[in-house]
Amino acid sequence: MKLKRFYLRYYPPGIGLCYEDHNYKEKTEMIDLLTLTSSSKLDPIVEDILKNQVMLHTDIIPKLKESLMKLQNKLKEPTKTNFYHFKTLKDHLLPLTNVTFDKTGSRFITGSYDRTCRIWNIDTGAEVMSLTGHENAVFSVNFNSPKCDRIVTGSFDKTAKVWNPVTGNCMQTYYGHTAEVVATEFNPSNSDVIATASMDNTARVYHVETGQETHLLNDHYGEVISAHFNKDGHLLLTGSFDNNAFIWDLRSREIVMELRGHTAELSNCIWNFECSMVATSSLDTTARVWDLRNLHCMHAITGHKDEVLDICYDYPGKRLATASSDCTAKIWDISGAFDLISVMGGHLDEVSKICFSPTGNVLISASADKTSRLWNTENGQCLQILQGHTADVFACAINYSGDAVVTVSKDNTCKIWR
Repeated sequence: MKLKRFYLRYYPPGIGLCYEDHNYKEKTEMIDLLTLTSSSKLDPIVEDILKNQVMLHTDIIPKLKESLMKLQNKLKEPTKTNFYHFKTLKDHLLPLTNVTFDKTGSRFITGSYDRTCRIWNIDTGAEVMSLTGHENAVFSVNFNSPKCDRIVTGSFDKTAKVWNPVTGNCMQTYYGHTAEVVATEFNPSNSDVIATASMDNTARVYHVETGQETHLLNDHYGEVISAHFNKDGHLLLTGSFDNNAFIWDLRSREIVMELRGHTAELSNCIWNFECSMVATSSLDTTARVWDLRNLHCMHAITGHKDEVLDICYDYPGKRLATASSDCTAKIWDISGAFDLISVMGGHLDEVSKICFSPTGNVLISASADKTSRLWNTENGQCLQILQGHTADVFACAINYSGDAVVTVSKDNTCKIWR
């Protein structure tokens, strides 16, 4: 194997080794540096990397240290906490459902009850393209990462579609579900595979090019509202209104772990970055964190007074944020004793969606009180209120560089904040 170059991943910190294998094919291996901070001593880190990477030799140490210093300098950069209203986008004809950025943060996509998915340029606010063809609301929208040369949509018309974002052409339509498709996702290690989740109590896996259904996952007895691959794409996490989450091994087509314990419907379930833990949120007012290495629930988070509607990890996976119908969001330290770090109180109605900024210093929330808010994650202080929508804010997203936020609303608009 021949090392060709390094590349850096800032969030979470990591170094990619681009190398040529024995068949002269270019491949990439990531070194995750989840514990790297702006003050970390570099010599022990370099020593550990060299010990575990056979293709690296001592002559690479100067280049390796230079890369680590670049990562540290990025971590030292101040987090943007003041955004101005850049543009309101009014092309959708009905309420919006979701928003997702591409990997570079230069484009984002929105879904809507008007049956379309639209692609937008973040710098100009111009609509790049409208993807039309669904016969009912487009509820789920996602890029394939990191290439972002395909888009998958899930619709209340019981189908999913994959699109070419350059031409706007629908590459394939996926049939089989008998009720609304509410979640869609590309396999992160193979963009030729997608997963879907539906209100028909099933999740399904399809081959992108052929449209063939390769897996029917039908052991849930309630509506399936989320489906997420792990990093290598061999496992699929599904969450359901039957109060349970399942982890499926797609190679053996069997459930390898059942996450049971909630007493009401799940609202979400997600992997941490390393895919060693899963977090679940429920209408039973709790969230739970599950350790997949020990096959048990590590902790039940019981601090909310009403339904927990959303959850998210920060990039390193050391903290978990929860959003609730009790009008608050909370952040928890899940690396130790599951202590409550901060409470974000101030919304006047339920908090439906949350997301961390890339650095993890800011939490963005979306609420039915017609606002989105930015919060200091350490002390819960409200840094800014993003207001101007005239109806519920359904979702929010921040781009990879952390310098643009998009909010989408029941008022048929989305807003860009720069």
